[in-house]
Amino acid sequence: MRKLKIFGCFLFTALLILGGCSNNGNEKEAANKEKEKQTEEVENTQPSKEVVSEAEEPEETEQPDEEFRKYFTEDPEEMVQLEPGPYSGDNYDLEAIKKEIDQFPQGETPEDYYYRLVALVAEDYRFFYEAMQDVDTDYEDPSAHPDGELGTPPETGSKQLNVQILFDASGSMRAEIGGKSRMALAKEAVNDFVKELPEGVNVSLRVYGHKGTGSDADKELSCSSSEVVYPLGAFEQKKFSKALDQFDPAGWTPLAASIEAAMDDLKDETGENVENIIYVVSDGVETCDGDPVKAAERLNQSDIQAIVNIIGFDVDDAGQKALKKVAKAGKGEYATVRSQQDFQKFFEQEKQALRAEWQEWSNKNNSQYIQSQHERVDELFEIENRATDLTKIEEEHLDELVAYWNETLSEEESKQKILAIHAGKRGRTLRSYAFKTAVAYRDQLRSKGLEIRDQVRNKAREERDRLKEE
Repeated sequence: MRKLKIFGCFLFTALLILGGCSNNGNEKEAANKEKEKQTEEVENTQPSKEVVSEAEEPEETEQPDEEFRKYFTEDPEEMVQLEPGPYSGDNYDLEAIKKEIDQFPQGETPEDYYYRLVALVAEDYRFFYEAMQDVDTDYEDPSAHPDGELGTPPETGSKQLNVQILFDASGSMRAEIGGKSRMALAKEAVNDFVKELPEGVNVSLRVYGHKGTGSDADKELSCSSSEVVYPLGAFEQKKFSKALDQFDPAGWTPLAASIEAAMDDLKDETGENVENIIYVVSDGVETCDGDPVKAAERLNQSDIQAIVNIIGFDVDDAGQKALKKVAKAGKGEYATVRSQQDFQKFFEQEKQALRAEWQEWSNKNNSQYIQSQHERVDELFEIENRATDLTKIEEEHLDELVAYWNETLSEEESKQKILAIHAGKRGRTLRSYAFKTAVAYRDQLRSKGLEIRDQVRNKAREERDRLKEE
Protein backbone atom coordinates (compact mmCIF):
# COMPACT_ATOMS: atom_id res chain seq x y z
CA MET A 1 0.00 0.00 0.00
CA ARG A 2 2.88 2.32 0.91
CA LYS A 3 4.34 1.88 -2.65
CA LEU A 4 1.01 2.47 -4.45
CA LYS A 5 0.41 5.68 -2.51
CA ILE A 6 3.82 7.03 -3.34
CA PHE A 7 3.45 6.08 -6.99
CA GLY A 8 0.08 7.90 -7.18
CA CYS A 9 1.55 11.06 -5.77
CA PHE A 10 4.37 10.89 -8.20
CA LEU A 11 1.98 10.45 -11.18
CA PHE A 12 -0.22 13.37 -10.06
CA THR A 13 2.80 15.67 -9.85
CA ALA A 14 3.94 14.67 -13.33
CA LEU A 15 0.54 15.48 -14.83
CA LEU A 16 0.57 18.90 -13.22
CA ILE A 17 3.94 19.65 -14.78
CA LEU A 18 2.82 18.49 -18.26
CA GLY A 19 -0.37 20.53 -18.12
CA GLY A 20 1.10 23.59 -16.40
CA CYS A 21 1.96 25.79 -19.40
CA SER A 22 -0.28 28.51 -18.05
CA ASN A 23 1.30 28.35 -14.53
CA ASN A 24 3.62 31.16 -13.44
CA GLY A 25 7.23 30.80 -12.27
CA ASN A 26 6.23 30.46 -8.65
CA GLU A 27 4.05 27.49 -9.47
CA LYS A 28 6.92 25.83 -11.37
CA GLU A 29 9.22 26.35 -8.46
CA ALA A 30 6.67 24.89 -6.06
CA ALA A 31 6.15 21.91 -8.36
CA ASN A 32 9.88 21.26 -8.51
CA LYS A 33 10.15 21.37 -4.72
CA GLU A 34 7.23 19.02 -4.45
CA LYS A 35 8.88 16.65 -6.92
CA GLU A 36 12.13 16.62 -4.99
CA LYS A 37 10.25 15.99 -1.78
CA GLN A 38 8.32 13.06 -3.29
CA THR A 39 11.47 11.59 -4.79
CA GLU A 40 13.21 11.74 -1.39
CA GLU A 41 10.26 9.93 0.22
CA VAL A 42 10.41 7.17 -2.39
CA GLU A 43 14.14 6.68 -1.88
CA ASN A 44 13.74 6.58 1.90
CA THR A 45 11.22 3.76 1.65
CA GLN A 46 13.68 1.44 -0.22
CA PRO A 47 16.10 -0.62 1.88
CA SER A 48 19.72 0.16 1.06
CA LYS A 49 22.16 -2.51 -0.11
CA GLU A 50 24.36 -1.68 2.83
CA VAL A 51 21.60 -2.45 5.37
CA VAL A 52 20.69 -5.72 3.66
CA SER A 53 24.28 -6.81 3.67
CA GLU A 54 24.63 -6.14 7.39
CA ALA A 55 21.43 -8.07 8.11
CA GLU A 56 22.63 -11.12 6.20
CA GLU A 57 26.18 -11.09 7.55
CA PRO A 58 26.24 -9.39 10.97
CA GLU A 59 29.56 -8.13 12.07
CA GLU A 60 31.33 -10.54 14.45
CA THR A 61 31.71 -9.17 17.93
CA GLU A 62 34.50 -10.26 20.29
CA GLN A 63 33.24 -12.86 22.77
CA PRO A 64 34.06 -12.23 26.43
CA ASP A 65 36.59 -14.56 28.15
CA GLU A 66 34.57 -17.51 29.51
CA GLU A 67 37.49 -19.47 30.95
CA PHE A 68 36.60 -18.45 34.50
CA ARG A 69 33.20 -20.11 34.23
CA LYS A 70 34.67 -23.56 34.78
CA TYR A 71 35.00 -22.49 38.41
CA PHE A 72 31.21 -22.03 38.58
CA THR A 73 30.66 -25.18 40.66
CA GLU A 74 29.64 -26.01 44.18
CA ASP A 75 30.70 -29.64 43.79
CA PRO A 76 33.92 -30.06 45.80
CA GLU A 77 34.92 -33.16 43.82
CA GLU A 78 34.94 -30.98 40.71
CA MET A 79 36.79 -28.19 42.52
CA VAL A 80 39.70 -30.41 43.48
CA GLN A 81 40.21 -31.47 39.86
CA LEU A 82 40.51 -27.94 38.42
CA GLU A 83 43.78 -26.39 37.34
CA PRO A 84 45.16 -23.72 39.65
CA GLY A 85 44.95 -20.02 38.83
CA PRO A 86 47.96 -18.13 37.40
CA TYR A 87 48.47 -16.33 40.72
CA SER A 88 48.13 -19.34 43.02
CA GLY A 89 50.71 -20.43 45.54
CA ASP A 90 54.03 -18.60 45.37
CA ASN A 91 52.83 -16.73 42.26
CA TYR A 92 50.47 -14.57 44.29
CA ASP A 93 51.18 -10.93 43.31
CA LEU A 94 48.63 -8.46 44.61
CA GLU A 95 49.70 -5.53 42.44
CA ALA A 96 49.67 -7.60 39.27
CA ILE A 97 46.26 -9.00 40.18
CA LYS A 98 44.88 -5.50 40.78
CA LYS A 99 45.81 -4.63 37.21
CA GLU A 100 43.93 -7.71 36.05
CA ILE A 101 40.92 -6.68 38.14
CA ASP A 102 40.96 -3.18 36.66
CA GLN A 103 40.44 -4.76 33.23
CA PHE A 104 37.34 -6.71 34.23
CA PRO A 105 34.38 -6.05 31.87
CA GLN A 106 31.50 -3.94 33.10
CA GLY A 107 27.94 -4.94 33.78
CA GLU A 108 28.43 -8.48 35.11
CA THR A 109 26.90 -9.94 38.25
CA PRO A 110 28.68 -10.12 41.62
CA GLU A 111 28.88 -13.91 41.14
CA ASP A 112 30.65 -13.45 37.82
CA TYR A 113 33.19 -11.12 39.37
CA TYR A 114 33.73 -13.45 42.31
CA TYR A 115 34.55 -16.39 40.05
CA ARG A 116 36.80 -14.19 37.96
CA LEU A 117 38.78 -13.64 41.15
CA VAL A 118 38.70 -17.37 41.93
CA ALA A 119 40.08 -18.13 38.46
CA LEU A 120 43.07 -15.92 39.23
CA VAL A 121 44.07 -17.34 42.63
CA ALA A 122 42.48 -20.82 42.91
CA GLU A 123 44.97 -23.14 44.60
CA ASP A 124 46.01 -26.54 43.22
CA TYR A 125 44.05 -29.29 44.98
CA ARG A 126 44.65 -31.96 42.40
CA PHE A 127 47.13 -33.70 44.70
CA PHE A 128 44.27 -34.33 47.13
CA TYR A 129 42.00 -35.78 44.46
CA GLU A 130 44.75 -38.07 43.15
CA ALA A 131 45.71 -39.19 46.65
CA MET A 132 42.12 -40.08 47.50
CA GLN A 133 41.83 -42.10 44.30
CA ASP A 134 44.86 -44.14 45.31
CA VAL A 135 43.88 -44.83 48.93
CA ASP A 136 44.13 -48.55 49.65
CA THR A 137 42.15 -49.65 52.69
CA ASP A 138 43.03 -53.31 52.28
CA TYR A 139 45.69 -55.10 54.27
CA GLU A 140 48.10 -57.76 53.16
CA ASP A 141 47.43 -61.31 54.26
CA PRO A 142 49.09 -62.33 57.51
CA SER A 143 52.70 -63.30 57.03
CA ALA A 144 53.84 -66.87 57.09
CA HIS A 145 54.74 -68.19 60.48
CA PRO A 146 58.17 -66.77 61.46
CA ASP A 147 60.98 -69.33 61.19
CA GLY A 148 58.60 -71.79 61.74
CA GLU A 149 58.07 -74.48 59.99
CA LEU A 150 55.04 -76.06 61.57
CA GLY A 151 53.27 -72.94 62.64
CA THR A 152 52.34 -71.52 59.27
CA PRO A 153 48.57 -71.00 59.00
CA PRO A 154 48.20 -71.85 55.28
CA GLU A 155 44.63 -70.58 54.98
CA THR A 156 45.75 -67.04 55.90
CA GLY A 157 49.51 -67.18 55.50
CA SER A 158 51.60 -66.89 52.39
CA LYS A 159 53.76 -70.04 52.71
CA GLN A 160 53.04 -73.68 51.94
CA LEU A 161 54.38 -76.12 54.53
CA ASN A 162 55.42 -79.61 53.43
CA VAL A 163 56.28 -82.31 55.99
CA GLN A 164 57.86 -85.58 54.89
CA ILE A 165 58.41 -88.54 57.20
CA LEU A 166 61.28 -90.91 56.36
CA PHE A 167 60.46 -94.12 58.24
CA ASP A 168 63.08 -96.75 59.02
CA ALA A 169 61.75 -100.29 58.37
CA SER A 170 65.02 -102.10 58.86
CA GLY A 171 65.05 -105.41 60.72
CA SER A 172 66.25 -103.84 63.96
CA MET A 173 62.89 -102.09 64.33
CA ARG A 174 61.50 -105.51 65.30
CA ALA A 175 63.03 -105.25 68.77
CA GLU A 176 60.53 -104.76 71.57
CA ILE A 177 60.22 -102.18 74.29
CA GLY A 178 57.64 -102.74 77.03
CA GLY A 179 55.95 -105.50 75.10
CA LYS A 180 55.68 -103.52 71.83
CA SER A 181 58.03 -103.47 68.87
CA ARG A 182 59.97 -100.31 68.13
CA MET A 183 58.11 -100.09 64.83
CA ALA A 184 54.68 -100.30 66.46
CA LEU A 185 55.57 -97.57 68.91
CA ALA A 186 57.06 -95.41 66.18
CA LYS A 187 54.01 -95.85 63.96
CA GLU A 188 51.67 -94.77 66.75
CA ALA A 189 53.77 -91.71 67.54
CA VAL A 190 54.10 -90.69 63.87
CA ASN A 191 50.40 -91.14 63.22
CA ASP A 192 49.48 -89.00 66.24
CA PHE A 193 52.00 -86.34 65.30
CA VAL A 194 50.93 -86.00 61.67
CA LYS A 195 47.24 -85.70 62.46
CA GLU A 196 48.00 -82.78 64.79
CA LEU A 197 49.65 -80.69 62.09
CA PRO A 198 47.79 -77.49 61.13
CA GLU A 199 45.22 -77.67 58.39
CA GLY A 200 46.64 -77.09 54.94
CA VAL A 201 50.02 -78.69 55.62
CA ASN A 202 51.03 -81.20 52.95
CA VAL A 203 52.25 -84.57 54.21
CA SER A 204 54.34 -87.34 52.66
CA LEU A 205 55.54 -90.73 53.95
CA ARG A 206 58.59 -92.55 52.57
CA VAL A 207 59.66 -95.93 53.96
CA TYR A 208 63.11 -97.44 53.54
CA GLY A 209 64.74 -100.83 54.25
CA HIS A 210 61.36 -102.56 54.05
CA LYS A 211 62.38 -105.22 51.53
CA GLY A 212 64.54 -108.33 51.85
CA THR A 213 66.14 -109.35 55.09
CA GLY A 214 69.11 -108.39 57.16
CA SER A 215 71.24 -111.11 55.53
CA ASP A 216 74.19 -110.30 53.31
CA ALA A 217 72.42 -112.00 50.45
CA ASP A 218 69.58 -109.50 50.62
CA LYS A 219 71.75 -106.42 51.21
CA GLU A 220 71.57 -105.15 47.63
CA LEU A 221 67.79 -105.60 47.50
CA SER A 222 67.21 -104.06 50.90
CA CYS A 223 69.62 -101.13 50.37
CA SER A 224 67.78 -100.22 47.17
CA SER A 225 64.39 -100.28 48.89
CA SER A 226 63.10 -96.75 49.45
CA GLU A 227 59.51 -96.05 48.50
CA VAL A 228 56.89 -93.31 48.83
CA VAL A 229 53.79 -94.93 50.33
CA TYR A 230 51.89 -91.66 50.89
CA PRO A 231 52.57 -89.08 48.13
CA LEU A 232 52.89 -85.44 49.11
CA GLY A 233 49.45 -83.94 49.57
CA ALA A 234 46.75 -83.00 52.06
CA PHE A 235 46.52 -85.19 55.14
CA GLU A 236 43.78 -87.83 55.12
CA GLN A 237 43.66 -89.85 58.32
CA LYS A 238 42.43 -93.19 56.92
CA LYS A 239 44.62 -93.06 53.85
CA PHE A 240 47.73 -92.17 55.84
CA SER A 241 47.10 -94.85 58.50
CA LYS A 242 46.64 -97.47 55.79
CA ALA A 243 49.93 -96.47 54.16
CA LEU A 244 51.68 -96.62 57.54
CA ASP A 245 50.35 -100.10 58.33
CA GLN A 246 51.38 -101.81 55.09
CA PHE A 247 55.04 -102.55 55.92
CA ASP A 248 56.92 -104.41 58.67
CA PRO A 249 60.54 -104.55 59.85
CA ALA A 250 62.67 -106.14 57.17
CA GLY A 251 66.26 -105.47 56.11
CA TRP A 252 69.12 -102.98 56.03
CA THR A 253 69.19 -99.18 56.63
CA PRO A 254 69.66 -97.09 53.43
CA LEU A 255 69.39 -93.74 55.23
CA ALA A 256 71.52 -91.71 52.78
CA ALA A 257 69.66 -93.09 49.75
CA SER A 258 66.32 -92.16 51.33
CA ILE A 259 67.44 -88.59 52.04
CA GLU A 260 68.63 -88.32 48.44
CA ALA A 261 65.30 -89.70 47.24
CA ALA A 262 63.52 -87.03 49.29
CA MET A 263 65.24 -84.43 47.13
CA ASP A 264 63.48 -85.88 44.11
CA ASP A 265 60.17 -86.03 46.02
CA LEU A 266 60.35 -82.31 46.78
CA LYS A 267 62.03 -81.07 43.60
CA ASP A 268 59.01 -78.98 42.63
CA GLU A 269 58.53 -77.55 46.14
CA THR A 270 60.83 -74.55 45.93
CA GLY A 271 60.63 -70.79 46.34
CA GLU A 272 60.34 -68.29 49.14
CA ASN A 273 56.69 -69.22 49.75
CA VAL A 274 57.45 -72.88 50.41
CA GLU A 275 58.80 -74.48 53.62
CA ASN A 276 60.03 -78.10 53.58
CA ILE A 277 60.70 -80.17 56.71
CA ILE A 278 61.85 -83.77 56.95
CA TYR A 279 61.54 -86.01 60.01
CA VAL A 280 63.71 -89.13 59.94
CA VAL A 281 62.51 -91.83 62.35
CA SER A 282 65.26 -94.41 62.75
CA ASP A 283 66.72 -96.81 65.31
CA GLY A 284 70.14 -96.94 63.78
CA VAL A 285 72.79 -95.53 61.55
CA GLU A 286 73.50 -95.98 57.85
CA THR A 287 74.26 -99.65 56.97
CA CYS A 288 74.25 -99.40 53.16
CA ASP A 289 77.59 -97.63 52.71
CA GLY A 290 75.98 -94.26 51.95
CA ASP A 291 76.90 -90.87 53.41
CA PRO A 292 73.77 -89.45 55.07
CA VAL A 293 75.65 -86.36 56.30
CA LYS A 294 76.50 -85.26 52.75
CA ALA A 295 72.99 -86.19 51.59
CA ALA A 296 71.39 -84.05 54.31
CA GLU A 297 73.71 -81.14 53.56
CA ARG A 298 72.98 -81.30 49.83
CA LEU A 299 69.24 -81.40 50.47
CA ASN A 300 69.38 -78.41 52.82
CA GLN A 301 71.64 -76.36 50.53
CA SER A 302 69.59 -77.07 47.40
CA ASP A 303 66.71 -74.93 46.14
CA ILE A 304 64.44 -77.14 48.23
CA GLN A 305 66.19 -75.93 51.43
CA ALA A 306 64.63 -78.72 53.46
CA ILE A 307 65.35 -78.97 57.17
CA VAL A 308 66.32 -82.49 58.22
CA ASN A 309 65.31 -83.50 61.76
CA ILE A 310 66.34 -86.87 63.23
CA ILE A 311 64.40 -88.84 65.84
CA GLY A 312 66.70 -91.60 67.07
CA PHE A 313 64.78 -94.50 68.55
CA ASP A 314 66.73 -96.38 71.25
CA VAL A 315 70.06 -95.62 69.55
CA ASP A 316 73.39 -96.34 71.22
CA ASP A 317 75.96 -93.64 71.91
CA ALA A 318 77.89 -94.17 68.69
CA GLY A 319 74.69 -94.13 66.69
CA GLN A 320 73.54 -90.96 68.41
CA LYS A 321 76.76 -89.18 67.48
CA ALA A 322 76.41 -90.25 63.87
CA LEU A 323 72.76 -89.20 63.63
CA LYS A 324 73.43 -85.86 65.34
CA LYS A 325 75.88 -85.07 62.54
CA VAL A 326 73.16 -85.81 59.99
CA ALA A 327 70.72 -83.45 61.74
CA LYS A 328 73.36 -80.73 62.01
CA ALA A 329 74.18 -81.03 58.29
CA GLY A 330 70.48 -80.67 57.51
CA LYS A 331 70.15 -77.58 59.79
CA GLY A 332 67.70 -79.59 61.89
CA GLU A 333 67.55 -81.05 65.38
CA TYR A 334 68.26 -84.44 66.87
CA ALA A 335 66.21 -86.12 69.58
CA THR A 336 66.64 -89.49 71.26
CA VAL A 337 63.64 -91.51 72.40
CA ARG A 338 63.79 -94.86 74.20
CA SER A 339 60.17 -95.52 75.07
CA GLN A 340 56.62 -94.69 74.15
CA GLN A 341 56.70 -92.02 76.87
CA ASP A 342 59.77 -90.49 75.25
CA PHE A 343 57.97 -90.37 71.92
CA GLN A 344 55.00 -88.69 73.53
CA LYS A 345 57.26 -86.24 75.33
CA PHE A 346 59.11 -85.41 72.11
CA PHE A 347 55.94 -84.68 70.17
CA GLU A 348 54.45 -82.78 73.10
CA GLN A 349 57.49 -80.53 72.95
CA GLU A 350 56.85 -80.10 69.26
CA LYS A 351 53.28 -79.07 70.04
CA GLN A 352 54.47 -76.59 72.67
CA ALA A 353 56.82 -75.13 70.11
CA LEU A 354 53.89 -74.87 67.75
CA ARG A 355 51.82 -73.02 70.35
CA ALA A 356 54.67 -70.63 71.00
CA GLU A 357 55.10 -70.03 67.29
CA TRP A 358 51.39 -69.36 66.86
CA GLN A 359 51.57 -66.77 69.63
CA GLU A 360 54.64 -65.21 68.07
CA TRP A 361 52.91 -65.20 64.69
CA SER A 362 49.89 -63.48 66.22
CA ASN A 363 51.98 -60.85 67.98
CA LYS A 364 54.11 -60.14 64.95
CA ASN A 365 51.19 -59.76 62.57
CA ASN A 366 49.14 -57.65 64.95
CA SER A 367 52.12 -55.36 65.41
CA GLN A 368 52.55 -55.08 61.66
CA TYR A 369 48.85 -54.30 61.14
CA ILE A 370 48.86 -51.64 63.82
CA GLN A 371 51.94 -50.05 62.30
CA SER A 372 50.49 -50.19 58.79
CA GLN A 373 47.22 -48.70 59.99
CA HIS A 374 48.92 -45.86 61.86
CA GLU A 375 51.20 -45.03 58.94
CA ARG A 376 48.33 -44.81 56.48
CA VAL A 377 46.05 -42.93 58.85
CA ASP A 378 48.84 -40.43 59.55
CA GLU A 379 49.39 -40.02 55.82
CA LEU A 380 45.71 -39.23 55.34
CA PHE A 381 45.92 -36.65 58.11
CA GLU A 382 48.88 -35.01 56.38
CA ILE A 383 47.09 -34.90 53.02
CA GLU A 384 43.95 -33.47 54.60
CA ASN A 385 45.93 -30.85 56.54
CA ARG A 386 47.79 -29.83 53.41
CA ALA A 387 44.51 -29.33 51.56
CA THR A 388 43.01 -27.45 54.52
CA ASP A 389 46.01 -25.12 54.71
CA LEU A 390 45.64 -24.33 51.01
CA THR A 391 41.97 -23.45 51.42
CA LYS A 392 42.89 -20.96 54.14
CA ILE A 393 45.58 -19.34 51.99
CA GLU A 394 43.18 -19.14 49.06
CA GLU A 395 40.49 -17.71 51.30
CA GLU A 396 42.82 -14.99 52.60
CA HIS A 397 43.75 -14.04 49.05
CA LEU A 398 40.13 -13.94 47.95
CA ASP A 399 39.16 -11.79 50.93
CA GLU A 400 41.88 -9.35 49.96
CA LEU A 401 40.80 -9.24 46.34
CA VAL A 402 37.11 -8.95 47.17
CA ALA A 403 37.88 -5.96 49.40
CA TYR A 404 39.84 -4.31 46.60
CA TRP A 405 37.09 -4.98 44.06
CA ASN A 406 34.39 -3.54 46.30
CA GLU A 407 36.49 -0.42 46.94
CA THR A 408 36.88 0.28 43.24
CA LEU A 409 33.12 0.42 42.64
CA SER A 410 31.29 3.72 42.40
CA GLU A 411 28.04 4.38 44.18
CA GLU A 412 26.14 3.57 41.01
CA GLU A 413 28.01 0.25 40.71
CA SER A 414 27.50 -0.79 44.33
CA LYS A 415 25.02 -3.44 43.25
CA GLN A 416 28.06 -5.35 41.87
CA LYS A 417 29.74 -5.66 45.26
CA ILE A 418 30.75 -9.17 46.31
CA LEU A 419 29.44 -10.16 49.72
CA ALA A 420 32.12 -11.36 52.13
CA ILE A 421 30.02 -14.34 53.16
CA HIS A 422 29.91 -15.46 49.54
CA ALA A 423 33.67 -15.16 49.26
CA GLY A 424 34.23 -17.67 52.06
CA LYS A 425 31.82 -20.32 50.83
CA ARG A 426 34.30 -22.05 48.53
CA GLY A 427 36.87 -22.47 51.30
CA ARG A 428 34.34 -23.91 53.71
CA THR A 429 33.09 -26.33 51.08
CA LEU A 430 36.58 -27.59 50.28
CA ARG A 431 37.57 -27.97 53.93
CA SER A 432 34.43 -29.93 54.70
CA TYR A 433 35.02 -32.18 51.68
CA ALA A 434 38.66 -32.83 52.58
CA PHE A 435 37.75 -33.65 56.16
CA LYS A 436 34.84 -35.97 55.35
CA THR A 437 36.74 -37.81 52.61
CA ALA A 438 39.85 -38.38 54.72
CA VAL A 439 37.80 -39.40 57.77
CA ALA A 440 35.85 -41.94 55.71
CA TYR A 441 39.06 -43.63 54.60
CA ARG A 442 40.57 -43.45 58.08
CA ASP A 443 37.48 -45.12 59.52
CA GLN A 444 37.74 -47.89 56.93
CA LEU A 445 41.39 -48.47 57.75
CA ARG A 446 40.69 -48.64 61.47
CA SER A 447 37.67 -50.88 61.07
CA LYS A 448 39.39 -53.34 58.74
CA GLY A 449 42.54 -53.22 60.85
CA LEU A 450 40.62 -54.19 63.97
CA GLU A 451 38.74 -56.88 62.09
CA ILE A 452 41.83 -58.57 60.71
CA ARG A 453 43.69 -58.30 64.02
CA ASP A 454 40.77 -60.07 65.71
CA GLN A 455 40.95 -62.77 63.05
CA VAL A 456 44.65 -63.26 63.64
CA ARG A 457 44.26 -63.40 67.43
CA ASN A 458 41.31 -65.79 67.21
CA LYS A 459 43.12 -68.06 64.75
CA ALA A 460 46.20 -68.22 66.97
CA ARG A 461 44.06 -68.88 70.06
CA GLU A 462 42.15 -71.68 68.32
CA GLU A 463 45.35 -73.38 67.20
CA ARG A 464 46.95 -73.07 70.65
CA ASP A 465 43.85 -74.51 72.31
CA ARG A 466 43.65 -77.32 69.78
CA LEU A 467 47.28 -78.24 70.30
CA LYS A 468 46.87 -78.05 74.09
CA GLU A 469 43.88 -80.42 74.04
CA GLU A 470 45.57 -82.93 71.76
